[in-house]
Amino acid sequence: MKLYHGSNIVVDKPRILLPNRALDFGAGFYVTTDRIQAEKWATIVVERKKEGNAVLNIYNFDEIVDDLLFKHFTKPTKEWLDFVSEHRLWQYKSINYDLIIGPVANDNTMPVIQAYMNARNKELYAQIALEDIRADRLKDQYVFKTEKALKHLIFLEAKKIWKE
Repeated sequence: MKLYHGSNIVVDKPRILLPNRALDFGAGFYVTTDRIQAEKWATIVVERKKEGNAVLNIYNFDEIVDDLLFKHFTKPTKEWLDFVSEHRLWQYKSINYDLIIGPVANDNTMPVIQAYMNARNKELYAQIALEDIRADRLKDQYVFKTEKALKHLIFLEAKKIWKE
């Protein structure tokens, strides 16, 4: 399977970097099956860092990961909502997975997740939040959280993204 990573540089040797902001699944190397999403992220990274060029990094991933401890969220659920909230609040203290796969909390969903994180009655608000979130077509993300997991990700090529 092909996976994509948008950046302002060629990333032929992926590494796990500590994030400078709270991310959906914490520290790790983030990729997606959605090429357009990765291209958008590449342009965002260039704008944010104000250096480099938008680059689409392409990898091969062998989906047979019997040696990895992984978590796969197939759709937004209350468990996913809690998982993302704990990471976004820097409060996750549970299982250390090698690989996490699941929907992206994008710009459209973040206000809903933020409201959920601040809600007093999380059980009640979870139902409302998930109904709102399911209305969006969420992209996916694969987060490689350990060196062991990164060994399953093989760099194929990098392509410069041209703005029109």
